[in-house]
This record gives sequence, structure tokens and C-alpha cells, in this order.
Amino acid sequence: MFRITNQMMYNNSLVNMYTQNEGLYKSSEQMSSGKRVNRPSDDPLAIGEIMNFQTRLDRNDRYATFTQKAKGVLSTSESLIASTTDVASRARELAMGAASGTSTPQTRLTTSLEIDNLIQHTIQTGNGKFGSDFLFSGRSTNVPPVTQNGSYQGDTVALDAALSESASIAMTVKASDFLMADLSPRLTVNTPLSSVKLGQGIGTGTFTITDRAGGTGTVNVTPGMTVGNLISAINGSGANVTASLPASGTYSFQIVDNNTTTVTGPLRINDTAGTTAASLGIAGNRPVRVMKSDSLRPSATAGTALADLYGGIGLPLSDISVINGSTSATVSFAGASTVGDIINAINASGANVTSALNANGTSLTLTSNNPSTVAYAKDINAGKTADQLGIGGGRNLILNLQRLSAALKNNDVKAISGLLDNLSTSIDTTSSMRGEIGARINRLDTNTTQLESSKADVTTMLSNAQDADMAKAISDFSLLQAAYQATARTTAQIIQPSLLNFLK
Repeated sequence: MFRITNQMMYNNSLVNMYTQNEGLYKSSEQMSSGKRVNRPSDDPLAIGEIMNFQTRLDRNDRYATFTQKAKGVLSTSESLIASTTDVASRARELAMGAASGTSTPQTRLTTSLEIDNLIQHTIQTGNGKFGSDFLFSGRSTNVPPVTQNGSYQGDTVALDAALSESASIAMTVKASDFLMADLSPRLTVNTPLSSVKLGQGIGTGTFTITDRAGGTGTVNVTPGMTVGNLISAINGSGANVTASLPASGTYSFQIVDNNTTTVTGPLRINDTAGTTAASLGIAGNRPVRVMKSDSLRPSATAGTALADLYGGIGLPLSDISVINGSTSATVSFAGASTVGDIINAINASGANVTSALNANGTSLTLTSNNPSTVAYAKDINAGKTADQLGIGGGRNLILNLQRLSAALKNNDVKAISGLLDNLSTSIDTTSSMRGEIGARINRLDTNTTQLESSKADVTTMLSNAQDADMAKAISDFSLLQAAYQATARTTAQIIQPSLLNFLK
């Protein structure tokens, strides 16, 4: 017969009570936390789904935040652009009055003062902010996009907001889309170093390159060099590096250290004469294989190819009309291939005007050679050449306000009347921009609805996988509590040995 000892009864009772106590703890934890799975060991199969659902919710919240910020930026932008539509409408109204026979040189001079105020208001609007960021500067949110003379100095690419893993939307517009033109030539090997950084240029000097294996080279930057010349000088310096221009659409070049096995230190570039490397944004010690320069966004020059304008999209050419006083000329750009060809064609039109590039090379200028008249240009039919060159209507609201002010001061009635059409196209441009922004805001609203629906669905799936059935948890707790108490009472009745029992 198998002998059952007191020790065996003790152990068996303890095991049962420990098991029941553990069950009580888990049921209590489920009731207090509301979750069936509180740690991976609770349900190893479910924990993977739970983590996936939580990741999806986090991502959903992040996209919801991006969407709301984009809507705020676009709503503020639309409000500001609406004010420029009002400015253009008011200017056109004033021009119509000033062009009438009842207006006098004095009333036109008085009207020009209001136009000057409208110009300053428009520049201020172009430099509007959302928080601390300039709205209409593209990616250069720390740079005021509109200079005091009305030219553009922002970035050429708008900021995007991610709506999902595979979709995004432009959350900003550029001032160059509705206030002035920006020729924005792409960076190529033919770009003169003197034209980069919107005409600020890169000075001459000497810098050394030490690759990550300790190899050294010297680069001399001399007057007249192009970006291609600089890249060739770096590649021929003796250091084991390769410089190149990345894909079109960027304004930087890159330097790649070719050492893959013997690496003894960082990639080092130091100026030894001048500040050329610092100006390029490549000076210093970097523990990386690939180094990129600062943005070298170039200004247009007379030698800039028309195919390189607007980021490489190019400039479609159509005939334009140049008007100056009583003289009007149709300018054809047949055979033109560079910005210089465009300028020469305008200057040879016979309209007694001078065209040139503006101070930072972002658009053309058009000036009458007669100090008493104001010259202006118009696109013919559906063309956009004058608009895109920065001498016509459309996006060039600030320019046409400046011309209207000058015409009013000069009592040039022909120019005042002629500029009405340009102001009308500026109204159309700003109104069209507002419509485009409205469409983006509608898309953001739709995205918000989709994100909220997705969040509700995923939250339900997470709840099904993770949350406790409270009725079942309470019932289980009550049953386990009763079983535990019964086990404790029974054990106490069965196992009651003491020293007196053994002495009897």
C-alpha cells in the first residue's frame, strides 16, 4: 500500500493554493486593467496582432497630425492670397478711374500713393507666416520669399505633407506662383560658380581633401570656373573621392569617398586659402562616406539655356507684344536657345525698350528708354512667355502694380489703360490659385474622414484582440475566490498535526 505522508499532503495543498492564487491574480489584473493580454506570455499568438494594431494607430495619429497642420497652412495661405485678389481688383478699379477723361495729372499722382501702399501690402502678404515659418518660401521657410523690390528669393520646391504611406500633398504654394516670376534654372555642369546662390557666387580659393584612408588632394578654384570645372578639379585632386551632380531637381553636388576597406579617419575638407569650401558647405570633418554641398541654386545668366529654366522643364516660347507709349511691337523668339537670345530679341524689337535680368537673376526686366513712358509686355492669345519671363501679367502682380504706380506718376494714360489687361490676368491667377488650394483642403478633409474611420476600425480590432471580457473576468474571479477559500478551509481541517498528537 502506498503511504501518504504529511509532507505530501502539505505539498499538494500548497501547489493547489498557489495555482488558485495565480488565477486570482490574473483575473484581478484583467479586471483592473481591462485587458486580457497585459504581457506577451499571456497570449503569445495575440501579442503580434496587438503590436501591429498599436503601430497602425500610432501611424494613423501621425498622419492625422500632418493633415491638420497642412489644412492650417493652406487655409492661412488661401486667406492671404484672397487679399492679393482684392489688391489686384482694387488696383484695376483705380486704373480704370485714372484712365478716364475726368482724371487729371494731380488725381493720378494721388492715386499712385494708394497704389504704393498696395505694393507694400502685397510684399507684406508675400512674406506672411504660419507660426514662425514663412508660408510662401517653399522649403526655405526661414527666408522671406519677397524682397523689397518685389523679386523672389525663396526655394523652388513646395513643402509636402504625408497623408498615408503612399500619398502626399503639397501643403504650401510659392510666392512665385502668384506674385512674381522665378526662372529657377537648374544646376548643371555649365553653371558658372559666379551665378550660384542666386548670384552671390563662390569666391576663389584653395582647399584640401583628405579621404578616409588618409589620401590627400588639393583643389584650386579660379575665376571663370563652372560647376563642372569644380567637379573635375575635385575628382583630379589625388584624393580617393568622386564628385558628381545627382539627379535633376537638386541644387547640390555630392562627394563620395571611394574607400571601402581601409578607413582610418573621417572625410576632411579644409580651406587653406579663402573660404571656398565653407561657402560650398563642404568644409569640416565628417565620419560619413557621402557628403553633400549646400544648396547652390543659381541665378539665370545670359548664357543660361532656355531648356534649363523652371528646373529643367524649360520655357515654351510664343510671340509677345511689347508696348511703350505709342509704340507697339510683336516680338518673335524663333530660334532662341538662351536667355541672352530672349533679351536681344526684345531689345531689337524697335519699341525703344531695354530688357535685362533683374538683380538676382530670377526674372527679366523691361524698361522704357523714354523717361516719360512706362513699357510693359503682354502675351498674345494663350501664350505664357511674357508671364513666365516676369515681364507680362498673370503671376506678376507686384511688377504690374509697380508699373501702374510709375505710369500714374508719369501721367502715362496709354500705359495706365494698357495695364488693365495685365491686372485682369493677375486677378485670374490669384483666383485660380485659391481654387487650387480649396481643392487641396477638400482632399485633406476627405483624408481626415478616412483616417477617423480607419482609426475606429483598428481600435475595434485591437479591443477584440486585447481587451478582457469583464463579465467573464468577474465570474472567473468569483469562482477562483470560492475555490481558494474552500481549499484553505479543507486543508486546515485535514492537516492539523501538532507535537501533542505525537506524544499521545
